[in-house]
Amino acid sequence: MEYICGICGYNTRSLGEGLRCPSCGAPLEVLINRRWGIARSTPSMWRYETMLPRSRDVVTLGEGLTPIRRVGGVLIKDETRNPTRSYVDRGSSVLASNIYIDRAIISYAPDLSISLATYLARREIDLTVSVNGPVSSSNEIIEISRLGVRIIFGDLGPNIYYEDPYMIEGFKTISYEIYEQLGHVKRVCVPAEEGVLAYSIARGFKTLEELGIAQESPEIVATTTSHRGVVGMRDVLVKIGGVRIERIDDQDIVEAIIELSSRGIYMRPISATSYAFSKRVRDCVAVITGSEIKRAPYTNPRRIYSGSRVTELQKRIVEILSRTDRGMTAYEVWKRIGGDSSLRGVYTSIEALVRKGVLIETLSLRGSRKIKLYSVKR
Repeated sequence: MEYICGICGYNTRSLGEGLRCPSCGAPLEVLINRRWGIARSTPSMWRYETMLPRSRDVVTLGEGLTPIRRVGGVLIKDETRNPTRSYVDRGSSVLASNIYIDRAIISYAPDLSISLATYLARREIDLTVSVNGPVSSSNEIIEISRLGVRIIFGDLGPNIYYEDPYMIEGFKTISYEIYEQLGHVKRVCVPAEEGVLAYSIARGFKTLEELGIAQESPEIVATTTSHRGVVGMRDVLVKIGGVRIERIDDQDIVEAIIELSSRGIYMRPISATSYAFSKRVRDCVAVITGSEIKRAPYTNPRRIYSGSRVTELQKRIVEILSRTDRGMTAYEVWKRIGGDSSLRGVYTSIEALVRKGVLIETLSLRGSRKIKLYSVKR
C-alpha cells in the first residue's frame, strides 16, 4: 500500500517513520485510484466504496449515511446516529476492514476506544485498551469491558492510532455525504480538539474538487472551547487553506447542550461547540460528532450470557416479531404493543435483545432515509 500527503504530495510505501508527513506535518492518507460513484442501495458510508480503500472483507455495522436535519434553525449532521454514537465509527470500519493482525493495543480516549473495540471485536482481534490518564466516562469503560476487551492501566505502547491513514479515509465520508445530501454548502462547522476530523473533512471536500465533482470546497470552521490550549493541528489546518478556528465560551456551550438535550441529543461539551457557533452564523452545517451516552451495538459472542433475565416487555417484543416474516422498526413494534410502554422503553429493550443475540438488526432504505429493521434470530 502507498500513502500520500494531501498538502505537499509526499508519498511513501511505509509508515515506519510515522503517520505524519515528514515535510509538512499533515496526516498521511491512503493513495488509491478514486472514482466518484454512489451505490444508492447501500445504507451506509460504503455506498462510496469507489472512494475508499478496497478490502477483501468489509467490516460494517451500518455506519454513516447519518441524517442532516434542522434543529433550532441550524442544519446539523447528526453523527450520534452511528453504531457507537460517534463519527469515529467511520474510521473504525475502514481500518478494521484493512487490518490483518491478531493482537492490537490502543490508548484509551473518549469515543475512539469503544468504537475501535466494537469493530475489532467483529474481526476477533485480541484487543487491549491502555489507560494512561483520567477516565472521562465510566459508562464507556463498562461498555468496552462487555466486549471482552482487556483493560490495563499504564502506557503499553499502542499499535493502532486515531490518525491512522485508514481512519482518515473513513472520516472523509462525512464530506461525501454532505455533498450528496445538500450539494454545495457555504461552510461546515466541526468540533476540534486536535483537529484531525476538521482536517479530514476539509480533505474530503478537496478530493471532490480535485475529481471535478464539486466546483469549490466549503469553508471549514474548527470550533473548540475557549479555555483549551492550542489546537494540536493548527499549523496544518492553516496550510490546507479554507479552514479557520473559532473558540466558544462555556455559556454558549452549556446553552447548546441544554437545547439539544431537549431534542434527544446528548453530547460532550466539545461536540456542542459546532452547534453553538452555528446558532450565531446560521449559514453552515454543524457536525454533531458524538453522544455523551455510549452503548456498544455488538457483544463479543464469548460474552453473551444466555441465562440473563428477560423482562416482560422483551418477551412481548419477541412475541410480536415472531409473528411476521418481515422485519419491523422499533416504532412499528411500539405501535403494535400499545398500552403504557414508552417508545424509549421499546428502543432500550430491543437494543438489549440484539445484544443478547435474540434479535437481528438489519439496515434498509425507505426512500433516502436509513432505517433499522428487527427480526427474531431463527
